[in-house]
Amino acid sequence: MERYRPGSCSFEPATYKISVQGTLDKHLSAYYGGMTIEHRSDPKRDAMTILTGLLKDQSALIGVLNSLHDTGYPILLVECKDQI
Repeated sequence: MERYRPGSCSFEPATYKISVQGTLDKHLSAYYGGMTIEHRSDPKRDAMTILTGLLKDQSALIGVLNSLHDTGYPILLVECKDQI
């Protein structure tokens, strides 16, 4: 797994995919930076929620992650899909 990409900047917009355990209400999309919220079932983890969307920078990403953590959703995966 690549952890650091030279030339990438944490101050640029990027599309992120965040997976959490549990079912997050789809009406909270605006609260999580307008990310798309979809539900999936995983035989090993039961219900999962996948948040996908463009965030303006890593500061916005940290805000989303902190909010998910504070509301008790275990974070399973954070993936940077592409940088704009």
